[in-house]
Amino acid sequence: MADAPSEVTCPECGEAAPRQISSPALGRGNSAAMKAHDASRATADTPAVVSSLPPAGRSATRTTSNPLHRRLPRP
Repeated sequence: MADAPSEVTCPECGEAAPRQISSPALGRGNSAAMKAHDASRATADTPAVVSSLPPAGRSATRTTSNPLHRRLPRP
């Protein structure tokens, strides 16, 4: 970085363009990935607390269309 010139010629207009050092786009928090990262980080410090267990729903029964399965003993 010390060998980099303080000015370079602009490839479009041909004028001198001074070198500027700046930070990368650190504050770009509008993306979905950044929002998901912030949400997961927040739950590490303050996890969600529930007051009761979720209601027990009926479990889905698997059905088959194979006619040979009708001959199997049922529990």
